[in-house]
Amino acid sequence: MISLPFALETALERQIAEDPEWQTGVEWGIPRTGHLEGPVKFHITDVLANIERQQPPPTAQERCALRLIALTHDAFKYRVDESRPKIGTNHHAYIARKFSERYIHDPVLLDIIELHDEAYNSWRLGARKGRWQHAEERIDLLLERIGSSLPLYARFFLADSHTESKNQDPVTWFRDVLQRRGYTFPFWR
Repeated sequence: MISLPFALETALERQIAEDPEWQTGVEWGIPRTGHLEGPVKFHITDVLANIERQQPPPTAQERCALRLIALTHDAFKYRVDESRPKIGTNHHAYIARKFSERYIHDPVLLDIIELHDEAYNSWRLGARKGRWQHAEERIDLLLERIGSSLPLYARFFLADSHTESKNQDPVTWFRDVLQRRGYTFPFWR
């Protein structure tokens, strides 16, 4: 077993962490834009700490779900083929979902793992290409797909985004888009 900077709490978490593919993925990474912490395991540590700081705190069931999402969401960046576009089956989140299907059987959690960067990617489309209408249309598709699991998605998006080296503009934009659509959450201040 590799050395982890966080504790594993459940049998399922330990089972995932024993998988050599996951271990390779969490050891991967050097300091880079948005991830100055380097290896993925340190980002997971930050996300887990953010989950613990959320107010009001997540329910026990939400916390368990958020932890599983955190463990796998970025662990497969090492499997992305850098010579091809990072979309579809060559996106780290899609690869993470496929891996997670071995261990997690809840379609809501699998969807959030696969879509965890969609709010950021939507913002990026607006910020980099000025296509804000298209960005909001992507958010509408995201909302349609995740449906009633939006609060869990939003909790994870916040936990994933509130790390030292990440730009907070996507967080503000996503919150504003949700508010315009009538969604507000007490944990999002």
